[in-house]
Amino acid sequence: MSSQSNLNPKELDLDEIARKIFGEKVEEVAKWCIRREKEGKHHALPKGRVANVFIVIEPVSRLIIRHEQETTDVTTIPTYLGYIVPAILNTKFQSGAVRRQMLAILHEWYSRNKDKDIVKSELGIDDYTCAMRPYLRRQPPQKQAQIPEEFEGYCGNCPNCLIFGYAVQEGGSYNVKSRVEGDIYVSVVPQEQSIVSVTFNAVDDIGKTPYRPEAPEEARTGALYEFRMVEVGTPFVGKLALRDMTLAELLLTLATVTRTTRIGGRKTHFGEIKMHVPAVLFSKYEVGSGYEIAHSILSKHKGKRLTIEEVVNEVVEYAKNFENQGVLVVDRELRDKLRSLSEAELDAIILQAWKDVLVLKQSLELFVCKGK
Repeated sequence: MSSQSNLNPKELDLDEIARKIFGEKVEEVAKWCIRREKEGKHHALPKGRVANVFIVIEPVSRLIIRHEQETTDVTTIPTYLGYIVPAILNTKFQSGAVRRQMLAILHEWYSRNKDKDIVKSELGIDDYTCAMRPYLRRQPPQKQAQIPEEFEGYCGNCPNCLIFGYAVQEGGSYNVKSRVEGDIYVSVVPQEQSIVSVTFNAVDDIGKTPYRPEAPEEARTGALYEFRMVEVGTPFVGKLALRDMTLAELLLTLATVTRTTRIGGRKTHFGEIKMHVPAVLFSKYEVGSGYEIAHSILSKHKGKRLTIEEVVNEVVEYAKNFENQGVLVVDRELRDKLRSLSEAELDAIILQAWKDVLVLKQSLELFVCKGK
């Protein structure tokens, strides 16, 4: 596949690419999206456009989902119905999985196109090294554990930074808030049917005593160890809110979500997932939540273990409750359409999204810095 023509803006029309994704609703979706062609202070202000993206996460291998260093158990939450169910916090999903996936997409794009004139002339990119680099600030040993992990390495100029946001860097004057917001992804299967304990053998350990998470620290030296894991096929439901997106930013973010394939601990061995996006509501405000969707399903089916298709059907019915509050796109094949975008089509999306976020960056600079 030749990349020589991938960045020719005359070859691929973004509206036609969007039509493949949104079908007959494309004109309504395009009208909803933000237009950001020239920098201006008004672009730095919120526009009240929210794409409510309803998501079903399907584990296709067992998951290790936990959110505290001190625990080895699966993260669970109680519900008003009395069920205790596994849950995935948005920090693990968005920062630990989706954002890293977008960085991978952008770096792959840059590695193929870095010598193109348009990359240097229109985007002004001489070198692209944006990355999530975790570190701990250097402190005396007795205080080290109290210092939170921080991230540096964001370039502050690419779609990753201007869509997902970044904190002010040294010498900077403002933060960029994430325009991708989520809350929690809740399983609709009670823990008794969805969590399993699995014992493994560490073949490179010379110890012979059993390892158990609840054992004292000095006893955790054996060749056997145990994980509590979420079973394959346990559906999680939730929603992302994408705010004030241009058409290209929207397509890039949705494509990134559907290309996210792993989540949780020990992803080299476990954690493979399949993303389903059965519905998107383009509205003036945020509607619904993962907990509310899960509560509705648990209440209706009394904790019965459902298939992925049954859960997708329930999420679609839930989304239809908001049909009169915006533009509702319901499409069971939306995930497959986004994943089947050709290299040239994705290149066109990335190029336009990069142009759009640079205009946003310039607009933020005008809004924050001018006149000081």
